[in-house]
Amino acid sequence: MNRVLESARTGWLGAKENAVPGLVIIFFAALLVAAYYLFASIREMLEGLQLISRSWGLAFSMLTSAIGAGLIPGLYLMATGKSRRDARGFLDLLFTCLVWATNMIWVDYFYKFQDAFWGPSVSFGIVISKMLLDQFVFTSFLSIHHVGIGFRLRDLNYDFNALGRALRDDWIIKVTIPMLVNCWMTWIPGTMVVYSLPLPLQIPLMVLIQCFFALEMAVVSSRMQVSSAHLITGD
Repeated sequence: MNRVLESARTGWLGAKENAVPGLVIIFFAALLVAAYYLFASIREMLEGLQLISRSWGLAFSMLTSAIGAGLIPGLYLMATGKSRRDARGFLDLLFTCLVWATNMIWVDYFYKFQDAFWGPSVSFGIVISKMLLDQFVFTSFLSIHHVGIGFRLRDLNYDFNALGRALRDDWIIKVTIPMLVNCWMTWIPGTMVVYSLPLPLQIPLMVLIQCFFALEMAVVSSRMQVSSAHLITGD
């Protein structure tokens, strides 16, 4: 039990470190949703984004996530000296973009499933239902593992043998729980805001929030790197 609590604390520390900017971006995202329904000019402006999202389809979701969750946070971490700026640093940046882009394949189809299953209604009950299924089923059993495995492989110098040892070494406690706690702190309120918009606008708003979530994930990932050398050597 103590190990589970310590693992949860690791995720909490990552969320706490970026709590203020995360809450600010969710607040402004909520204002954007309110403006969409209150002001025709805002609604007309965002309808242009809906057209792009519909016409590009999955490519739009993958590209915006690679840029918003991978490239922008990665360049920020480099600029602030929190990640490497050499060739290996840029390799890690490209791989991180790939992880986020491929994760959006799951997310894009899941959002469409949610819309088909629950309907396009944005009533409070439907939004809550979508959030619960998203965070406690889809994220907990699929999405978080996609991102977690990708980030762990990167942090282990792309050593698949070390990754195999990591997966056998209390993966749930050491990786999944910290990431989930960190995720829920951002995405429980975040997805409620996202699901308050029509389907074509959900991905763009989600990517906006995802940019700050990616910074939180970088913090959690850096706290896990303490044990990376052990896993690489197998000692």
